[in-house]
Amino acid sequence: MKYIWLLFLPIAMLILSACSTEPEYNYIEYKIKVDSLVHPNSILLGDTLLIKFYGFVGPDGCHTISRFEEIKKPEEVEIQVWGKKPDFPTVCSAVIVEMRGTIRKVVPEQQGLFLVKVKQPDNSYLIDSVFVQ
Repeated sequence: MKYIWLLFLPIAMLILSACSTEPEYNYIEYKIKVDSLVHPNSILLGDTLLIKFYGFVGPDGCHTISRFEEIKKPEEVEIQVWGKKPDFPTVCSAVIVEMRGTIRKVVPEQQGLFLVKVKQPDNSYLIDSVFVQ
């Protein structure tokens, strides 16, 4: 009975963390245009395909890659790259941010031609292919 307080400790910590006085910062997400891809011409079934992405992320150090949105099918993968920038006043470093070979890993599920389709901000596609042996 003397250790009953140990049961309430996690609950108290959860309540205190929910009452944070830290301000919430919001970010604006945007679609990133991919200029080019680099990957092998062919791989073996079961191997991991490493796709390197190149393109402009943003004009200053506050712009970053946020996430990759991926729709995978046995014969193709469709990828869209998202960035984010702060929606609050902040000081940003004066550096151009680019994807310089940012890697995404994909495992094709069948032999034959595997398409890599990158959806662009204007809803067009950058399409490339890999032969899976």
